Amino acid sequence: MAVVVTLLILNLTDVLRPEMALRLFLLIEVPLILVFAAITFVRFRNLGRSAGPGNANFLDRLKAEEPMVRPALSEIRSMWSLCLAIARRRRVPPGSAPFGYTRGTFAMPAVMLALCLGELVVVHFIVPWQWLRIVLLVLTVWGALFIFGFFAARRVHPHFVSTGALHLRWGYKNVLTTPTSNILSVEPHANHTHAHPFAEGSQLVLTQFQSTNVRIRLAAPVPADPPVAKKDAIAGFKASEVLLYVDDPDAFVNALTPHGAHGTGSDQKARPAYD
Repeated sequence: MAVVVTLLILNLTDVLRPEMALRLFLLIEVPLILVFAAITFVRFRNLGRSAGPGNANFLDRLKAEEPMVRPALSEIRSMWSLCLAIARRRRVPPGSAPFGYTRGTFAMPAVMLALCLGELVVVHFIVPWQWLRIVLLVLTVWGALFIFGFFAARRVHPHFVSTGALHLRWGYKNVLTTPTSNILSVEPHANHTHAHPFAEGSQLVLTQFQSTNVRIRLAAPVPADPPVAKKDAIAGFKASEVLLYVDDPDAFVNALTPHGAHGTGSDQKARPAYD
């Protein structure tokens, strides 16, 4: 970038002719771009071969290793999640039982879409330049799609129960995984204290705009990655109790309870989920 600015200044001040400035640019910048591309390719290849902590996928490892690409990765994931949601596809392993947690959360993106449409109408009458209208239209449509994709990520990445394990997710983030044998109790349980993801002590809350409706108690604390702001993150957090919202709490509890036996409310004693 510094080279480009320097050459531009020299050209504008008539120190260098345009042809000479272009030659210097090609002579200096092109080799640097090729070297950067080669280094990036090697880094990505090594990153793809490494297993990463907790068997994290390639995009998660890339996000951790390359902070500069995080915004682009978020956009790619949001758009891909939106495509999967439109196709009604869920990212769960074969044979697993998925459990959604997004019912009632799409009111906000719907409101945002209405505001975007209103903004477009206002822009059409206020902005006199056609090219600027087009730019603002593209940005508005992109913003609306990004918001819908952000929420769609949770729809296509539900919680799921596989053979011998419970997996709790928040969008494409794997929040907690525990063997079903570690589940001490599970029951329908209404809690209205939190309406957003929260972590404190050994308690983990997973909900958005809803009260939680299920409580899980674990025999041994399990490492978890709460979907909270970085300033609220707890290093080395382990959860022994999880309060969460699921779209179908009865089916979720039954999936984690042998023979369908479980508590029926927050005031009833939770029965052991596994002996």
